[in-house]
Formats: sequence, C-alpha cells, structure tokens
Amino acid sequence: MQRYFINELHQNTEHILIQGNDFHHMKHVMRMVPGDQVILNDRSGIAYLAVLEGYAQDTARLKRLEQLQEKSELNVTIAQALIKRDGMELAIAKATEFGAKAIIPTAFSRSIVKIDDSETAVKKTIRYQTIAKEAAEQCQRNHVPLIKEPLKLKELPFADYDHIWVAYEASKPEDTLARAIESAKSDESILVIIGPEGGIEASEIAFLKTQGAKIVDLGVRILRSETAAIYLLSVLAYLWRR
Repeated sequence: MQRYFINELHQNTEHILIQGNDFHHMKHVMRMVPGDQVILNDRSGIAYLAVLEGYAQDTARLKRLEQLQEKSELNVTIAQALIKRDGMELAIAKATEFGAKAIIPTAFSRSIVKIDDSETAVKKTIRYQTIAKEAAEQCQRNHVPLIKEPLKLKELPFADYDHIWVAYEASKPEDTLARAIESAKSDESILVIIGPEGGIEASEIAFLKTQGAKIVDLGVRILRSETAAIYLLSVLAYLWRR
C-alpha cells in the first residue's frame, strides 16, 4: 500500500488535504481513484490508514480511518563521507531502507566531493532529504531519517551517542563487528562513521579515538564507501529485529 509522509496529522481532524508533489504522485502517477486506501505518516512517526474521497483542482481529500501500530527502528546514525553523487544517493536510499535513524554527510580529508558554500550545502541537503523520503515511503517506514546539513569530521556531535564505531580497514583481529555489537544494546544510540573512497587518514583515526570511537572491521573484503553502511545496518536490522 502506498505511503505518504506529510508535515502534520492533526489528531482531531478527520479529513486530510494533500497538495504538491504528493498530490501529483497520487493522481497522475499512481492514478488513484476515490475509495483507494493509503497510509499517511507524519514526521513524528504516527501512521494512519486513510481512504481517498476525491480531488478538487490541485488537492486530494482523504478521510482518516484508523491509527496503525508503530514499527520499531534502529537507533543508528550514519556519518557518511561525502562521495560522488551516484554513490552518495545510493548510500542514503539504502541506509533509509535498512533503518538508519539519521544520516550526516561528512567531509573527510580525502573526500573528493567538496561543499564549500552554504548555498550548495542547502541544495545538497534538500536533494538528500527527498531521496530519504521516497525510500522511506517505498520500504514502509514510519519515520523518514533525519538528513543533516554536511559537517566536517571534527564537527560531528560525538557526545550525543552511547557508542561510536568507525569502519576502518587497518583494524586489529579483536576489532570485530561481532564484538562491537556484543558491547551495545539495541536501544542505545550508535554513531557509525564511514570514510570516503580514498579511506580515512591516520590522523583522523587518531582524532576519532580521542572522541571514544572504536575501530570496527567489516570483514575480509574492502567495501566501497556506499556499501559499508548498508552492510553494517543489514546486520543490525537482522540481529535486533528492527
């Protein structure tokens, strides 16, 4: 069933009006007709089953039927290195599908992609938010992950998390993902740091360790930057049933 995220679902309002891109998608892409049912989600995660009553000019009118049960999700934020467009957009879409709570585009020393002005940062963020919204609708999530504006590595809010994991190929035998997972509880907040195509510099690793980060080995193969978060999130989603 098609799901739409809207800014707000008023608790005492029986009828909901949909406009803009969602109206266009409902009428012209999905070709919905009165009587078709959809799921409406607000940004807080509350979801309702609703039925389309009809269209008026550029507005769809829906009637709310019942509130749906909230789904549990991972409490994991991905600090994803800024990488080339296709890889970055894939990483955001798939991290959304696998349950990331938030995604922070992050600039590393070896990042090929640079965001040097606020206008570019805003445009990139809006694009990333659109990708996350569409992915959340497709995979039937109750929340769209928070997409923050790009930050430099040293600007990440390290103190906000119970655990900080950094995926790094030059790890020690004891730096296993299994050991990291054993040290964490499914409701604790985790910041996962994924480096760029050229890897993370030794000086950046040293800095991250001063912030309490633990090195995590993702296996015998060197994964692409856009693949690393997908791999790790899929493991957590399976083990913690989120």
